[in-house]
Amino acid sequence: MKISGRKLAAAGLAITMAMSLAACKSGEEETGSKNQENIITLKAFTMGNEPAGGLDTFYDELDALTVKDLGCKVRFDYIPWGDEKNKINLNIASGEYDLYVGGNFSDYKATAAKNAFLDLNPYLDQVPDLVAHYTEVAKDALKMCEINGHLYGIPQFGKAEGGAGEGFIYREDLRQEWGLSEINSLETMEQYLYAAKADDRYKDTPLITDNRIWTSLWYMIAGAKYGQLDDNMYAWFAYDDPANAVYIFETPEFKTVCEYAMKWYGDGIIDHDILAAQGNEGTKGAELMKADKKPCETNTPFWSLSNNWIPGLYEAHPEWKLGFYDYLLNNPDFKNAYIPDYSSATAISVAAQCKYPEIALKFIEKAHTERIYYDLLAYGVEGENYKMVDGVPSVEGIPQENIKPSWTGLYDGYMSYETKSVNPDWQVLSDKYKDMGNKLLEESGYVASPKAGFTFDVSNLSAEIAAMETVKAQYMLPLANGITKDVDADIENVKSQYKTAGMENYLTELQKQWDVFNAAKQ
Repeated sequence: MKISGRKLAAAGLAITMAMSLAACKSGEEETGSKNQENIITLKAFTMGNEPAGGLDTFYDELDALTVKDLGCKVRFDYIPWGDEKNKINLNIASGEYDLYVGGNFSDYKATAAKNAFLDLNPYLDQVPDLVAHYTEVAKDALKMCEINGHLYGIPQFGKAEGGAGEGFIYREDLRQEWGLSEINSLETMEQYLYAAKADDRYKDTPLITDNRIWTSLWYMIAGAKYGQLDDNMYAWFAYDDPANAVYIFETPEFKTVCEYAMKWYGDGIIDHDILAAQGNEGTKGAELMKADKKPCETNTPFWSLSNNWIPGLYEAHPEWKLGFYDYLLNNPDFKNAYIPDYSSATAISVAAQCKYPEIALKFIEKAHTERIYYDLLAYGVEGENYKMVDGVPSVEGIPQENIKPSWTGLYDGYMSYETKSVNPDWQVLSDKYKDMGNKLLEESGYVASPKAGFTFDVSNLSAEIAAMETVKAQYMLPLANGITKDVDADIENVKSQYKTAGMENYLTELQKQWDVFNAAKQ
């Protein structure tokens, strides 16, 4: 679970769905070799890099399950992290897939509101085990994920327990070498960045290459005060007064974000080509750290580091000692721990054109409720993609290129093992943050977030969102990444540009829906 209830923050992008495209390729049929049964093929995609080894065995094992249980086969395409939003949108528009994944890293909610995905509510009576499974945390866990009364996806399922969220990964051995204080605040993190810049090994390397750095700064500066309302990070609610939506550009904290970014950009901490970066630079950051070309990275969720970064870094540099600074849990003012908010979780959806929606949903049910399915889809083939060590999956000794990413959106805290990191020091960090998060949850009384179950329906705001995306690219991102000489003037310009793009309509509609949601809770 992520205490903040969020994943990677991403901006929405309105797209026009080509709903007249041909139906899913699930209509293609294969003939069973023994009894001549018609075996359908469902096509899906997932995020991450395709493993170099083990896929043939993976499909052999998966087919043996799905043909027997469901009369189908399932095939996955892989979308590497980087330009994932555009690639997901292209996949949706192509009409080629039966099963989609989406979340805050994509235009999931905007696309769902355009009826690109199937409403799963009418099919839930056919998957009673799946429905029962989701009552583990809250009886209305699936209802939380509805958009305008429709369930467009089955969310990944986190336990109500503590754990690290988004933060700053760095070389702890270098911090000690440089004689710096423990990194537990924005100030101590900044000291590390400037010490790294002064080191001959890294003086010519931009330390921040991800143009989402402004979101990291926002969480450090404002994360203890505000909770996120929309996927675009434009609207927030104050924890001490959640009824009214707060416009980010009207807050004093956003000005502070821009001032830090301006300083870091001017001092070469932020890459001067930052605007050329893709939406998610995580893969590039991991490669640069592994090659010892930079000693840290800013926009890094702990779960992604544990699964995707740490095995490779530890294999290449077992002598390094790594550290992690959690932007929220390390903030002494952060007191807002909640049980998971599944309305904002990454979800697996069924295409509106899918010819076999019952089979697709039953496949999702199997993946969440049967161990043999979950392990195969989450970890891959034992011996090729992972191995069992003391009863839990481990990638220790597995070549980095053979590590299989889990089916995105499948994560299930009630099916996952209590795994141990291949890096013992990283395991200590994981245990530390789990304890910190559990303590906050206990002190908070295991309550739901004020926005749990709220989904902003943007289906009538396509024109505004498209125009706002243009403003974001041309005016907001340069300012928020430090490319400014007058923060006050440029904030006013950004607000003016957003107003012209239709931001007032956007915020008015959000406040209206937020009011209705809060009134219904009363």
